[in-house]
Amino acid sequence: MSDLTTLMSRATATVDATPAAVLDDDVNRGQRARRRRTRLVGTGVAAVLAAAVAVGAPLTSTTPSAAAAELVAYTAEQPAGFTIAAVPEGWHVLSSDRSSLVLADSDDDGSDPNSFEGRIVASLVGSESLPGGDLEAQTFAVGGQEVLVYEMLDADGEPGGTLGVFVPEGDGDYLSVQLPPELHWTGEVAARFVDGLDVTDEAGHTVG
Repeated sequence: MSDLTTLMSRATATVDATPAAVLDDDVNRGQRARRRRTRLVGTGVAAVLAAAVAVGAPLTSTTPSAAAAELVAYTAEQPAGFTIAAVPEGWHVLSSDRSSLVLADSDDDGSDPNSFEGRIVASLVGSESLPGGDLEAQTFAVGGQEVLVYEMLDADGEPGGTLGVFVPEGDGDYLSVQLPPELHWTGEVAARFVDGLDVTDEAGHTVG
């Protein structure tokens, strides 16, 4: 019994010999180390996500933006020279004749018939009207038909978001459709829209 008492006394003396301040310092060091590890892990994840966003975002997206106009079935009277399967939601035929078709959104009252800005314009043109220079077309096969989509240049020589779409109609002619940047369409959506836009035998050829 005396040996057991001696051992317990020595153990108690050892514990008492460790100051409370030392124990507190040990605990604090452990907490600081844990917080550092947490911050480092969080920073690493954020860096990886940022890198993924930077690498994964192409300069020209193939995914329509949230602002992109949706295509809906066209149910109004068909215009002269053309047939329409679908239109951007809220858009209507502003004017049409044998040589051209103009579509506009609901806010366009047609007060300026000579302006094509912010409007869809379709016409039948010759091969000389295909964009030249350094412009390269995206090519899409829609419904067995080849569709060429160009990103047109503004007056300053820079791309402005307007798309020029051309579909071969035979004998060197093309259905030409100008799509304004307000639609926020990718080349694929533009090609699908134009695939539903046909030229009839009544359409007149437009030069230029």
